[in-house]
Amino acid sequence: MMNEATQQGRIPSLHIVADSIPQAHFRAMKAVWEQGLAIRTEYDRKDLQGRYIDPPSRDARVLIEIKDPFAQPRFPPISFCEIGTYIAEIMGIKDHMVVPMEQLKQAVHGELDAKEWPYTYHQRLFNHPDVDGATVDQINIALEKLAQTPYTRRAVATTSVPNIDPYLKEDIPCLREMQLRCPEDEQDNLVLNMNTMWRSRDLYKAWPDNIIGITFMQSVLAKRLEGMTGRTVRVGSYADYAASLHIYGQDFGAVGGDAERGLKSFFDTFDEDAYIARSLTSEMARDMLIIPQLQALISEQGIADWHFPPEAVELGRQLIQDLESGAFLS
Repeated sequence: MMNEATQQGRIPSLHIVADSIPQAHFRAMKAVWEQGLAIRTEYDRKDLQGRYIDPPSRDARVLIEIKDPFAQPRFPPISFCEIGTYIAEIMGIKDHMVVPMEQLKQAVHGELDAKEWPYTYHQRLFNHPDVDGATVDQINIALEKLAQTPYTRRAVATTSVPNIDPYLKEDIPCLREMQLRCPEDEQDNLVLNMNTMWRSRDLYKAWPDNIIGITFMQSVLAKRLEGMTGRTVRVGSYADYAASLHIYGQDFGAVGGDAERGLKSFFDTFDEDAYIARSLTSEMARDMLIIPQLQALISEQGIADWHFPPEAVELGRQLIQDLESGAFLS
């Protein structure tokens, strides 16, 4: 039966507050599944006759607040990428894959090679390009603003390049804006809170990995700000707003179940407590997934496959060293 939002053609606005990343993911899945608008996407599959194979997605505007993004367990049991490799990408190890602006301008109406990327989030935030070839380190500027005035609301970075993005055939960045805010706690320590704005997000397959990677960056930026201010800076809350947080129709068998194929639904397999219990602590994920994946990424074969420059290899080695020393566990 259609829910109220679908009957009215209204995109619902939902608000999720959670103590941890796994709890936030479970609550968001349940809310979007039950209350999301049924709407088509540009990725719905069709048969040879042009008829839809997939049902419409479930979609909503969603604001999610995670009180402590490093609360344990931190890593949801659902992941569709090598999380160690994704963290390294968020930290800039694949920025060399982004094509130069002149080449990108020529390619906007055509296809890029699979090994040619129009952007990475790290590149757009730390080396934001303009069509004239100039670049801006927006994150460094944001940190400098916070170091001078911790309560500023102007520590903001964008991934948007309006002269390029609307013309790309490939996906334009889903992450659109990042804001850092730094109130003080009762001990007069600085607390680095992070807000992000997303145009579109795959809740089932992409959201957990996105949040792990972005909050890993939040931790790194807190350490940088600590060095700039000489004050204690701890990681605070994380919040993200997605204008379209959706569950694709092609994933309904996994999320909603499929009796004919004997598939249980996500919610038959998990309740909130069970989902959190199946999640991994930072230490478990570090030892089982992140460090082994990083080691493979910067192995001789990985370097050959990705054509990593020396600075990218050094970044990977530094990440491994930091993780082995106990960083990013809390």
